[in-house]
Amino acid sequence: MEEAFGDYAVRMNTIPKHVASRTLTEVKWNATLLGDDVVDAVRKLKEQPGGDILKVGTGGSFSRTLLEHGLVDEYLFWLFPVIAGSGERLYDGIDTTDFDLIDVKRLTNGVLGLTYVPNAR
Repeated sequence: MEEAFGDYAVRMNTIPKHVASRTLTEVKWNATLLGDDVVDAVRKLKEQPGGDILKVGTGGSFSRTLLEHGLVDEYLFWLFPVIAGSGERLYDGIDTTDFDLIDVKRLTNGVLGLTYVPNAR
């Protein structure tokens, strides 16, 4: 696989991955389970030296938990020019949170990448 995807595959295979799960008891692919107290686990990860922590996927309850505990430094929302008509609201039941827009990327297909940081108001 590394031959087909080059440096990207090498990078993905070598970086540590941390998994939040209520059902998994073991993980592979250079991964570690965060454990039952994900808030404490993410706080400890943020205290470690190194690069940014990237959360991939929607993961509604996990995303809400991170936001509620002030553990998200930056959001990258992808806005697609499509109306889905239905779907799950990710942030039902949490307090209103204000954000500041810090970057906009426009792709050739009309998709916008909107980068926000939580506002400290």
